Amino acid sequence: MDEVLQVFLTFLRLGALSFGGGMANLPEMARVLMANGWVTRQEFADGFALGQFVPGPNMLAVVFYGLAAAGLPGALAALAGMFLPGALGAIWLVKGWQWMARSQWSRALRKALVPIAMGLSASMVLILVQVGVDAVGWLLGVVVAALLIHRGVPVVWVIGGGALLGLLVGLA
Repeated sequence: MDEVLQVFLTFLRLGALSFGGGMANLPEMARVLMANGWVTRQEFADGFALGQFVPGPNMLAVVFYGLAAAGLPGALAALAGMFLPGALGAIWLVKGWQWMARSQWSRALRKALVPIAMGLSASMVLILVQVGVDAVGWLLGVVVAALLIHRGVPVVWVIGGGALLGLLVGLA
């Protein structure tokens, strides 16, 4: 199979399984990308960091992963594959929202997805620890940022301070 098509189909599957956000299936993404030899553990961690750094959806790391797998066409294929299922799902949900709001099964489905999303999020933290991201530091940073924003510190200052702190820690 053509490498670009394989990248697209891989990220299409990952995008279709992204209940609770793309980060919820980070463990599966790491497993698949490393098993295919597209990225190493360090490259996966670096891609994740880059995806968090740039503005936009937090899963823009897929551009980096697709680029590593199959160059620029791979980056575009990964981007399309990851975000196409969510975009189509959002269009479908907007069109069917009124009907679904009255439906008994949709309320049950929403309740059932909460523990699944929580479990997937917990597995994301575990995989970040495995690939070398300091999960405790990351969690502490989120808590401190939330407290600062709650106390009225402008979000721009919190983001800038976090970036500066991350740069200083990286240089140390």
